[in-house]
Amino acid sequence: MKRIKKTVFLWLFCVKAFAAGDSLKINLRELEEVFLQKNALLMAHKFDIDANRAAIIQAKLWENPTLSFEQMLYNNQTRSILPILGLNDAKGSPTTQQAVQLQQLFYLAGKRTKRAALAETSTQIAEDAYYDALRGLKYELRNSFYDLYYLQNIIKIYDEEITSLVKTLSGMNTLLEKGIIPIKDITRVRALQFALETERKDLTVQMLERQATLRIITGTRNEVYFVPQAEKNAIDAISLQSLTLDNLITTALENRPDLKLQQSSLKLEQQNLVYQKALKVPDLQAGLSYDRAGSSVPNYFAATFQIGLPIFNKNQGNIKAAEYRIQAAQKQVVSQEDRIIGDIQLAYRKAIEADQLYKGYDKAFMIDFDKLFDNVKVSFEKQIISMLEFIDFYESYKSSAVQMNRLQNDRMNAIEEINFMAGKDVIGLP
Repeated sequence: MKRIKKTVFLWLFCVKAFAAGDSLKINLRELEEVFLQKNALLMAHKFDIDANRAAIIQAKLWENPTLSFEQMLYNNQTRSILPILGLNDAKGSPTTQQAVQLQQLFYLAGKRTKRAALAETSTQIAEDAYYDALRGLKYELRNSFYDLYYLQNIIKIYDEEITSLVKTLSGMNTLLEKGIIPIKDITRVRALQFALETERKDLTVQMLERQATLRIITGTRNEVYFVPQAEKNAIDAISLQSLTLDNLITTALENRPDLKLQQSSLKLEQQNLVYQKALKVPDLQAGLSYDRAGSSVPNYFAATFQIGLPIFNKNQGNIKAAEYRIQAAQKQVVSQEDRIIGDIQLAYRKAIEADQLYKGYDKAFMIDFDKLFDNVKVSFEKQIISMLEFIDFYESYKSSAVQMNRLQNDRMNAIEEINFMAGKDVIGLP
């Protein structure tokens, strides 16, 4: 049933995606489903993994045997062209010559097995690269999702203020015509409206940038407008109390795909050293040969063996180079571990700070502010408060509402950064 729901959702998404300019309400889980199915970069990594798996099959194969055949072209004694097999002269000697040789190459010192091990580790590196790309893209997608969600909330605040100012200006024009208020008051309100519209335009540009990012990550080429859906209560309920810095560091060192990528690269270099040492052992070429008349006896059969003599070239340079590459890879692993520990420490402190700041904010303050906002508009229209007080309150209301949304956005980005740095979802997102 769950798979059927996913299939139906993806089908509906594709239908929406072909309708350019349409809007699509979508939550984070649904967006991630689309991302996993349609992201071209992830697909490319999957094909790379399949290619490496095919290389394992190739590495395990034996070399093909070689067959050689020799046929006499012309017998100057009998003046025969391409004398056929089986003809003899009066003395019973063959009048033609054929030779056949079959050879097979045998790798010694376990080269074929070691080569297959290298291919298997290369496949592991491709898988690690896939999961590292998945981790980075998911982080970008989630950040863009919550950025867009809170940007839309902030733009709603601007829309409400601008709409309110338009109504206020309409009433002020009536009062101006009656000579009750001076023109400078209307000018101040219009200036405030213009400033709000300019700020809204900048926010709209940011929102369009997040929309573009989400379309790229989800492989959506048409201009679909995502409308992120999130449950505020579920977001507020996210807790960081169970997290400890030591556990996060341990989790990261066990799960970070970029560290696994470095560790797999180190393993590859170690296997390469073993393989290079095996290459100093020469390989054996063995076979069978038949010679009809070119040997000391007719119809000559023989076994052949060929092996190189490791006198000058013992693969010394490649072995030494492999040893140095192992040392370099070991340092890269240590460097990556140091980076991970630093990343976790910073992400943890940032998340704790953002969480404490948000949860220490009085939520009732904004509710009271909304009620007060309506009262201030009425008081200004009745000239109970001055223009300066009216403008100051508008600015204060806007700043507080915007700051509240940005505070929530910063908290969600900091929480997701912990998941990103840990290499797995240690904090579930709603």
